[in-house]
Amino acid sequence: MTRKDFLVSGLLGAFGALAALTQSRCSSPTTPPPPATSRTFSSTNVNAHTHTITIQKSEVETPGAGGISRQTSSSSGHTHTFTMSQAQLQTCMGGGSVMLNDAVTDLHQHSYTITKWF
Repeated sequence: MTRKDFLVSGLLGAFGALAALTQSRCSSPTTPPPPATSRTFSSTNVNAHTHTITIQKSEVETPGAGGISRQTSSSSGHTHTFTMSQAQLQTCMGGGSVMLNDAVTDLHQHSYTITKWF
């Protein structure tokens, strides 16, 4: 084998090994991303619109005695008050599903189904 043949074989071998390594990395399972620290839930559609509410993972993991209360997203020129009790948050933490309504605004309200996402 000549020096040139030796170098060509070595380079082709190295290239082949690199290609195989790259291919195996692309096809191997990857670690899933960590769960989101918050999740946005959408309401039912009432009067041709919906609202959303975002709940923090920490609020579900360690719910305060007063639960949570905040305004929903604005839609059709208004918001609703969304309230979730400590017991409801604990139900979510335990893997249960909680269905609840926001406060009545403009003569209507919306329903939400809140579940644990992490």
